[in-house]
Amino acid sequence: MKYGICIGCDVDRIAIAKELGYDYVESGFSLLADAENDEKYPLFSAELKRCGIPCLSVNCFLPGSLKVTGEAVDEQALRAYVERGMRRGAAMGVKKVVFGSGGARKVPEGFPYDTAVRQLISFLSDIVAPIAEQYGITVVIEPLSAEDTNIITSVNEGAILAAAVNKPDVRLLVDLYHMCYAGDTLAQVRSMKGLLQHAHIAEPEKRKYPAAGDTYDYRAFVEALEDAGCETCSLEASTQNFAEDAAASIAVFRSL
Repeated sequence: MKYGICIGCDVDRIAIAKELGYDYVESGFSLLADAENDEKYPLFSAELKRCGIPCLSVNCFLPGSLKVTGEAVDEQALRAYVERGMRRGAAMGVKKVVFGSGGARKVPEGFPYDTAVRQLISFLSDIVAPIAEQYGITVVIEPLSAEDTNIITSVNEGAILAAAVNKPDVRLLVDLYHMCYAGDTLAQVRSMKGLLQHAHIAEPEKRKYPAAGDTYDYRAFVEALEDAGCETCSLEASTQNFAEDAAASIAVFRSL
């Protein structure tokens, strides 16, 4: 298993992640697609090269203002945003884009749910998949907790959506925190062999950085991922001391 760590657009955390022994970092898609990050993008890319650590994945695919369900879907804006981000992501070495984006995909109140599902399928199959294929990137659908969105809130629903899209560049992610919130099981994870391409990990009760002494069996989770053929797992959690907590977590991961 390759272990990465989510660092957003924080350039200063790249060297820390490398020094601590993480295999890669996971940034945010806004680094690649938002014009406000045009100055930060080359600095981030240069620091990756200087430190010798890849950015294999990015999360937070779409901002909440760029809707994929409801009446306010702007397909032209979506296509432009996705294309710009994936083009620059490919140049930076990104291989996976995480489609969580709870706000962007949230079904508006009163909007037909089945129509929203069709919109998600269309977005992923007609807009995302062709661009992802062009740049050699895989998009992984992230089931989120019901706290974060109201559509695709379980591992099985994520798998059904991926199957409906039926594109090799659209696969599945499992996030330990969201899994536990939904009551999903490790048996479900194992059943996703061939579909599961990426994972997120955090201590599932407080969503903090994993540490020695935690009661959750992280080894069982990682073994389920490996049984399903998943090769990358990123730490995505909250912290008040990045360097200290990241060091404690990588020690846990290397002991598994």
